[in-house]
Amino acid sequence: MSPLSMNPKTFAEGGAVPVDRNLTWVECRFNLFDYTTKSGEIVATTVAAAIKYVDDDKNEYTQQYSVGDPARFTVSEDGKTLESDATPSKSSNFYLLINALFNCGAPETILDAGDISVLDGLKTHNIGLPEPKRSGLARTPAVEGQPVRERVISVPDQIITAPWDKAGKGKTTGKGKAAAAGNGDADEVNIEPATLAFVATVIGAGDTITRQALAQRMFKDLAKDPNRDAIAKFIFKPEFTVTMLSNGYDVDGDNISKPE
Repeated sequence: MSPLSMNPKTFAEGGAVPVDRNLTWVECRFNLFDYTTKSGEIVATTVAAAIKYVDDDKNEYTQQYSVGDPARFTVSEDGKTLESDATPSKSSNFYLLINALFNCGAPETILDAGDISVLDGLKTHNIGLPEPKRSGLARTPAVEGQPVRERVISVPDQIITAPWDKAGKGKTTGKGKAAAAGNGDADEVNIEPATLAFVATVIGAGDTITRQALAQRMFKDLAKDPNRDAIAKFIFKPEFTVTMLSNGYDVDGDNISKPE
């Protein structure tokens, strides 16, 4: 078997979390990761991408992004690649991480060879994205008798500097939510509900539309809506991708769709 491509377009359907801060991706490797209860009992084991982050205050974090069943994926000896005849799932945390990175403007071919270590040295601004719900993986509440708290994973919404940038100049793809809020841009920060309401009128189950077509439709359907211009700007921001993914839509480059 050859190293498995990590381009998110090839994916199939199916501790403290560092968010709202700048993070350097110090080391990126695949490994086996155990999900455990508070008492230390192992409830599941997965192949995962272990991303070691360091923030601007020198705080260190290691986040595990699940890829899939160890019976389906084999980690290379150096942890840089996976081997498999299977295809990673779009319901995995790793897909959400990498798809968010590509939607920030990372080159689409950067992970075609499957070597995750090419991301070592990347610096991004990360936000929190709700973790996908998975059947068969039970979560225990933090307090007995209380509902299970929604978990979030850390994903990028902005590339600050990238190891593939040979000129050494940081690539900026737009402000993260925290930065926008700090600038008092209330229209953009609070525009998500209006955008979601509009998208729901355009994209039904099984439908796909491009961002450009969505924007064109918006200028027709929302001609007299006072939020029209703010929605138009939001559609082309990285935060729009996060909003879509966290509300049950799929985003593949410029294409937005609603699974049936």
